[in-house]
Amino acid sequence: MGALADAVAVLKDVLRMRDDLDRLSKNVDKLADVANDLDRRMIRIETMVEIAAKRANHPARLPKK
Repeated sequence: MGALADAVAVLKDVLRMRDDLDRLSKNVDKLADVANDLDRRMIRIETMVEIAAKRANHPARLPKK
């Protein structure tokens, strides 16, 4: 009976680890989504800075009459 109880305990541990892995996998997916969102935002900010820098070098002027 002892070997059977040990086998059942090991199987329970494996099932718990499987649940933990599934939970961790979901958390990693969420973190990846957040990282992708931050990357897109950073690209937008970099683009705005580049456009502003280009405009600073070439200020807009009114046409001559």
